[in-house]
Amino acid sequence: MKTRLFTYSLLFMIVCVMTISCSSKSEVFTDNAESQELYRIQVGGKCGFINEKGKLVIEPQFDRAYWYFSDNVCFAELGERKGLIDVDGKFVAELDASINWVRQFRKGVATFRANNGKEGIVNKSGEILLPATFKEVFYDENNGFLVEDTLGNYGYVNYQGDIILPCQNKVVRTFNEGLMVVGNKNNKYGYVDTKGAWAIDTIYDDARDFGNGLARVKVDEKWQFIEHNGNVVSRFNYDDILTGFSCNRAFVKNGNAIEMIDSDGKKIAIVEADSVFGFSEGFATFKKNGKYGKIDIDGNVVIQPLFENLLSTNNGLSVFIKNNKQGVVDTVGNVIVDAIHEEMFHCDGFSLLCFEDDNWSKGTYYDCKGQLIWKDMDNGRQLPNKPTKEDWKSFFDAKLADLDPIEGLYYVEYTNTYQNRTNPSIVGSNGGGAMFWAITRKSSTNSFVVHFVEDKPNMVWMKKFEKIGDSNKYAIIDYDTTWPKFADNSSFVMEDPYAFEFQLEQSHNSNYNFYVNYTFTQDYPSSSVFEQVQQPEWTGTGFAIADGYVATNYHVTNGAKTIMVRGINGDMKEAYKGFVVASDREHDLAIIKIVDKEFDAFEIIPYCIGKSIPEVGDEVFVLGFPMTNTMGQEVKLTDGIISAASGFKGDQSMYQISAAVQPGNSGGPLFDNEGNVIGIVCAKHADAENANYAIKVSYLYSLVNSSGLGIKMADGNKVKSKSLSQKVKQVKPFVYLIECYSH
Repeated sequence: MKTRLFTYSLLFMIVCVMTISCSSKSEVFTDNAESQELYRIQVGGKCGFINEKGKLVIEPQFDRAYWYFSDNVCFAELGERKGLIDVDGKFVAELDASINWVRQFRKGVATFRANNGKEGIVNKSGEILLPATFKEVFYDENNGFLVEDTLGNYGYVNYQGDIILPCQNKVVRTFNEGLMVVGNKNNKYGYVDTKGAWAIDTIYDDARDFGNGLARVKVDEKWQFIEHNGNVVSRFNYDDILTGFSCNRAFVKNGNAIEMIDSDGKKIAIVEADSVFGFSEGFATFKKNGKYGKIDIDGNVVIQPLFENLLSTNNGLSVFIKNNKQGVVDTVGNVIVDAIHEEMFHCDGFSLLCFEDDNWSKGTYYDCKGQLIWKDMDNGRQLPNKPTKEDWKSFFDAKLADLDPIEGLYYVEYTNTYQNRTNPSIVGSNGGGAMFWAITRKSSTNSFVVHFVEDKPNMVWMKKFEKIGDSNKYAIIDYDTTWPKFADNSSFVMEDPYAFEFQLEQSHNSNYNFYVNYTFTQDYPSSSVFEQVQQPEWTGTGFAIADGYVATNYHVTNGAKTIMVRGINGDMKEAYKGFVVASDREHDLAIIKIVDKEFDAFEIIPYCIGKSIPEVGDEVFVLGFPMTNTMGQEVKLTDGIISAASGFKGDQSMYQISAAVQPGNSGGPLFDNEGNVIGIVCAKHADAENANYAIKVSYLYSLVNSSGLGIKMADGNKVKSKSLSQKVKQVKPFVYLIECYSH
């Protein structure tokens, strides 16, 4: 077994779709009363699932998956396999190869998007009930699906896939109280029943959904209420009707005043607002002076108008919007989740508050009290919005064991050339240039995207590479097929994994063909870096910093495809899978999260992290797992003093210590004499006696704070007054053996 320790002779990252109702819980359609709520998580590019308490149920293993389970199934993709999985993570239905993506199930059916970009309906057996011929298919939770054809016409399909309303309509809304608004191409509106039969003819200039037995319709620029039979209700004689009924409340305009009324026409309250919106769960949003607040069914202001927007209430919580980001408030306006997320995407029952982030590719989960349960992770591979060359190097460092030979940072030289169409011997050059580009693989596919690094660091090239089988040949195809295309697809053979070249036709006119000649030379990673990670196994040390989170060195985890953490709560027999969720290459730090369905929790961490600053001469001790192949898997103790307040060549981010360390100690905790963690062991001086180094714990705090993982590190010291032997006895169950594999 190889162990790792750096030496400095070698030293070298919904809008909620809320049910508008007065109930306290959204209705979830399912064919199983014990349907499990499981939510997708992502770690290191793989998808798994947690339950509403944040407990891992299905380990990260899938290349793609839908956001959550419904009807006890979920769409997932693993390699070439695509289908529906059950709550044990097993495939229970295979899907047709033409299906690209399947959404949530209701009453045993779901909408899907096909590879042709169109949508249809599929059941839980994988049977296509409605072919992918529609531009979009929308859920109506009550009866079926709204469908839109490629011409922008709308229709309706029931849960059996039967078309009950052909796509011949300009507007189709959802069913409420058994009737649905339909607008025809003459801009007239009426209502159909659940069988598609006309219940009320298209005679209105506008129409809205039924609620409390009444619907708001517009005739000759005036709103009025009708009953299910289409009869106008005469008791509502107001200057304007602003909303329909929900929670037995509607808003009307009486002169200049906005009034709240019940379904009998009785005035409940006058609302001081510029505009108002319908009720849900007994609360309605209003707008005043450009800001949004909430009132209750008696007209009392319960949330002051302080928000940029407030959406419907569900289980006593509402989404608010600030700076185009979303958060959550309770019924009195207390912020439960800050407005830092892209969009809330799942509200059924509010088992968890679920948000889409990072351009809707990652999820963040909170409990209903606003406590962070989970944040999707990318194995320390996150890139900033406009990554630099150094950011890309860190990105590739973190996934060395997974890289295809073509992945990496490239220095790209290009030359613009032309050739006479009638006389091919006439050729010439009209300039060129050079730039850095990065090539990355899309998940586990054979598709590779080319990113601009310096001149347009948040954009991709107009071409992408497709690896042909297991060969070293790559096709060059258009990234977006809607862009102009001047030449047939080209290809190149990568004989040297660190250099290749090809020519592409750029355009032409009546006299000349114009080409661009490209030469790609891999700048990073080098071949020597690849060779370093081809190790069968190595180990290091880590220690608990918060429940489920372990700190260690960057160089311990770098290049590892599989990481196992052994010794949790003192049990050396069991090892649990971990993933790097944050890293700092410059300061040689990494944070691992335990993501293993057999893992429950750490016991209470007995030491404090980073609450003291030692002086030169202070006593310290180190715990770790050095040279386990010869010294065994037992925590080893060494002690000494702080020799200097700086590290190798005066590095201010480190301490020099006299406590002995060996290969395998890397990532272990450095304690002061009171049992506070003050550093992370990282290196020894190869040419000096008793000259070893530890990173100051303040840099670990910086990494935790910048990670956005919501980690609250251990801050209680329960060993301060104890003897050294007692300290070691209590803290060693929180010092772990980190086992790394490059496969």
